[in-house]
Amino acid sequence: MSSASIGYFGSYRLLNVVNTGQSSRLWQAYDDQNRKFVGIKTLLDQYAQQKDQIQILKWEYEVGSKLSHPKLIHIFDFDWYQKTPYLVMEWFSAPNLKMWINRGYARYCTYLPKVMPEMVEALLYLHEQGWTHRDIKPDNFLFNNESGELKLIDFALTRRIAKGFRKFFVMKSKTQGTASYMSPEQICGRPSDPRADIYSLGCSFYELLTTRLPFAGESMNDLLNKHLVAPPPPIIQRNKNITPEFVAVLKMMLAKKPNDRPKSTKELLDMLHSVRIFRRSPIPNDVV
Repeated sequence: MSSASIGYFGSYRLLNVVNTGQSSRLWQAYDDQNRKFVGIKTLLDQYAQQKDQIQILKWEYEVGSKLSHPKLIHIFDFDWYQKTPYLVMEWFSAPNLKMWINRGYARYCTYLPKVMPEMVEALLYLHEQGWTHRDIKPDNFLFNNESGELKLIDFALTRRIAKGFRKFFVMKSKTQGTASYMSPEQICGRPSDPRADIYSLGCSFYELLTTRLPFAGESMNDLLNKHLVAPPPPIIQRNKNITPEFVAVLKMMLAKKPNDRPKSTKELLDMLHSVRIFRRSPIPNDVV
């Protein structure tokens, strides 16, 4: 039976599909036992029995259930309904930042001075808990403009930060992430630390400020090669309202070599608190 036709997963009453990804589906649901709305993440029918996809879902629970911060989505439970595994998480009704970008710069530009530092704060907490996210992108930040709340989501690719002698013995890993935001070290399969997330966040900032990605390619190889060797188009050519001070911060975030980026998310947050992003209050026609 298709999960879309099931009224309940255990005590959770499925209400409507919120989003469908490559391998999973997110539902809004109601927890009859505790009388509250929740989010339910299930695998699509064609993936529901695949061991690797089930393990990814379990891993997201193992990581997410240990995290507790107002700017991170909280994951409560992992369970099975009949033969279908699912995650239970807090319900947060908000579009992701990619959706905001697709709606147009005018719809969100005035929120950016608040939103961008909060993205760093969410990532800082994750790093302080000893994890790298490895898939930072606008799609993985939810933002509710009415409440002003922001949440970082999706811990499927999250990995422990190697420290001390351990970092010298980390094996070359499979290339994972989203190509448009992937750091050079991720592309090369090298061990990544929080500075890889900072690079991906830099790509996300660039897109939020211009509605365009810093790199585009005619093929996947072309795109990945640009991350490795090409400088992004100067952001000031695409948004005339960006301050020189923030341009310098963004340039550091998008440095090809990790050692040329801010050394930590805490350092990046301090930088953002010490500079203005915009010359004046942003308006829609700033973006070229």
